[in-house]
Amino acid sequence: MLRLRAHHLNCIPRFGGRGYSKEFCKNMQDIQERFLNGEAYEVVQGADDVCAFCPNLVHGECISNEKVSRFDRLTSALGTKDISKICADCEWYCICKKI
Repeated sequence: MLRLRAHHLNCIPRFGGRGYSKEFCKNMQDIQERFLNGEAYEVVQGADDVCAFCPNLVHGECISNEKVSRFDRLTSALGTKDISKICADCEWYCICKKI
């Protein structure tokens, strides 16, 4: 079972192979495949399976925790359809908004 932060439900379907590192991209691609193939997931607070290879994860916590927690709250409240209301200030938004 996948463990995912709420806002990563926005990221996973839009992932197109770009990321922080080769390791991050490989992990994200694996998660995307599993997710799109219908693997069960649970929404968690804090670091999840996507975060495992992210350079922003330091001592088990995101260095941008305030921002990503806001993304989580907004995703939980608004769903995943209109990411412009959720994560327009994300560094990857310019890529995701095209998908």
